[in-house]
Amino acid sequence: MKTLRRTLVLLAALTGVGTAAGYAATLPVGSLHLWGGAQTLTKGTCTLSGSTQTSDTYVQQDHATTSSGSATTMNVQSASGKLHAVFVSFDLSSCNLPATGGADSATLSLRLTTHPVQNRVLTVTPVTSQWTESLTWTDAVGLGYGATTTTVETGTKNNVTLAIPVTVDVDAKIKSSSANYGWAIDDLGAVSGTQTSTFASSENGTSANRPTLTINYEK
Repeated sequence: MKTLRRTLVLLAALTGVGTAAGYAATLPVGSLHLWGGAQTLTKGTCTLSGSTQTSDTYVQQDHATTSSGSATTMNVQSASGKLHAVFVSFDLSSCNLPATGGADSATLSLRLTTHPVQNRVLTVTPVTSQWTESLTWTDAVGLGYGATTTTVETGTKNNVTLAIPVTVDVDAKIKSSSANYGWAIDDLGAVSGTQTSTFASSENGTSANRPTLTINYEK
């Protein structure tokens, strides 16, 4: 009896396997299930530059209530009691960036028109409070700041473009749809005399020298 029951169970199992295999063979298999390629996302690029898309200025510790938003150049300076810092932001809304995508890369480009005496390492820090081109040193002290994004070396040559990677900041802004207040660029290194780095502003007469933000993104 036990032998017979084992035989019947085995036969039933084999029949079930054969039936299932035959049924599976008749199922329609869509191309979606057989496709082994990679999905291709649509890419886009947005470049922001010029006075209508950019806000920039610099502030001076030794002229704490002076605003310089209309100046054609901006200074970053390292000197005891005479620090200068550059502020720059861009209107991301004009790019129509999709929040579902994100930034593959974002590069802030600043044209260094006059180099410091020695190579300097500048600090690039996101600003978390709203500001305008009428910003003064006194105002800047009261702004909010995030963690430093990156640093960049000036080198010792005039008329070069510093390409600064700011992908992490721009990507976060896109995905959170939060306001963009740009960055502060300053020189907080050890002082060796007065070290000044001069950059072209968005009011500069040579359009190719103006600050630029280039965003490569997915959509």
